[in-house]
Amino acid sequence: MSNRLRAMQGAVGLLYLGPLLAGLGGFDWVIVPVFTLIFLLWLLAMRPDEWPRSPAEWQSPDAWIALLMRVVVQFALVALCFAIGRGLGGVVAADLPMPVMLPIGLSLVAVPLARLFCPPGQMAEMTLFLHDAADQVEATATPDADAAARAARRLLAERLTQPLADLGAATRQETIAAHLHALEAHLPAEDLYEALQARLAGADRASVLRRAFILHATSPLTVEACPGRATPVKALQATEADPDLLILFARRCIELLEHHADAWGECPNEQALEAARLGTPPEVDELLSRLIAQSRALAPLAADGR
Repeated sequence: MSNRLRAMQGAVGLLYLGPLLAGLGGFDWVIVPVFTLIFLLWLLAMRPDEWPRSPAEWQSPDAWIALLMRVVVQFALVALCFAIGRGLGGVVAADLPMPVMLPIGLSLVAVPLARLFCPPGQMAEMTLFLHDAADQVEATATPDADAAARAARRLLAERLTQPLADLGAATRQETIAAHLHALEAHLPAEDLYEALQARLAGADRASVLRRAFILHATSPLTVEACPGRATPVKALQATEADPDLLILFARRCIELLEHHADAWGECPNEQALEAARLGTPPEVDELLSRLIAQSRALAPLAADGR
């Protein structure tokens, strides 16, 4: 059905392309009634049940009123397409020499093509298909479609983060940050966070992914988009006591709290930072000590459970 619908759309496109092309070609307005007749022929071919079928039915005033209304509507459609073509031709100063039968032929050929792709007896089926499609589109905006929408977002995030996961262990920090910046332009911060977290939860725990996760989880944008999820705490856990990753985490968290003091509640508490500091090299110890002092200064109460 979808292939037939696309074919019908192509035929409709040819029908409207005729008067548009005639306008571009600079033809006179006297050609508009010709296209109006073709448009009426289209209606007759595709909707024969809407036309009187016997001489007796044509004698009814309602039949002639309906015909007049169809003529007016189709004339207006043709005139609009023709005027758009004339306007475009004037703007771009296009001079398209063409035989008059070219645009007329395009619209004419649309009638048998449409009849071929969708015989009148199948118009009801086509209409039902379109209504079903519209219902599905409307359903995506309802709460019942939330689960499917979330699944689609997760799949998209998984696909978009694959190039990041493919980076080598020696990838520079600037390159990873550039990848994250590009991803943030296409994914909500929460979706990107969950995609990176899912990759870390799997078998792939490459250093580049852990660095990317720490960078993203300590971003102000992520902390704001994921309230109550303690994303910097997850970043600390992702270091797995690796000294280089602890340095990255501490610097990022210090910078986060310097510019966004309200993020304190999402960050690891003093006890967690002290535990991470034990037995670390001097540079790591110094940075974590700074972070502990900063956290202690920002809030009088420790965040129990962090």
